Amino acid sequence: MVKKILRIVLWVVTGAALIVLFVAGRKWYLETPLKGIQIHLERSHADGFVQKDSLMAYAEAVSGLRQHARISSVDMQRISKLLSDNPWIERGSAFIDLNDTLSITAKEYEPVLRVFGVDGRSVYVTAEGTLIPSSPHYTPHLLIASGNFDEQSGIAEALAIAQAINADAYLTEHIGQIYRNQDQEFEVTVNNLPAKVILGDTTDLDSKLLRLRTLLEKYNNTEELIGYKTLDIKYKNQIVCTKK
Repeated sequence: MVKKILRIVLWVVTGAALIVLFVAGRKWYLETPLKGIQIHLERSHADGFVQKDSLMAYAEAVSGLRQHARISSVDMQRISKLLSDNPWIERGSAFIDLNDTLSITAKEYEPVLRVFGVDGRSVYVTAEGTLIPSSPHYTPHLLIASGNFDEQSGIAEALAIAQAINADAYLTEHIGQIYRNQDQEFEVTVNNLPAKVILGDTTDLDSKLLRLRTLLEKYNNTEELIGYKTLDIKYKNQIVCTKK
């Protein structure tokens, strides 16, 4: 019985000692000055929408790095809000690592299409359909859609067309832009081809683009298509050509 009581007392004392050590260690850790900031941007190109220098300057100001702020004073909630509020960051995280360094990771949105509305303003569209604003600091080389667009109409269809074009290396090389006319029909411009190519809507899109590719592979860079004003491929299994 006595041994059992001694064992219990030993466990209690040991537990209490561990708690004291943990509290002391945590207090010492929180009083440690922040030693640095590391920022990792996840994106497919060297340049991007997020300016690393600006993000670093903001993180330094919030964390108090230059004032040798203690780890306990770093406002992690404010830093996380900075990442979540940035319209070009898809997801981000921030933590203080074992080297007493604030580590920030931000993954940028990757747009696949740029859309210009009738008012001249533009937005970028990701493969998932997320709209992100344009930036004065970065302009990626993407397929462009223009014409009668607004945030409620036309963008999803333009994205479907862009993704179908981007999936085909030949069409990507030869198609310059997507256009949505006043009748809400879609057109595409083909490089070095004066004729307007009318897609209509996105119904049977793959079939329409296959017919266009077949036509271009056979007649592009020849005189056969020079005299036409429009090439209408919106009708099933046919191409209606209108001369100038």
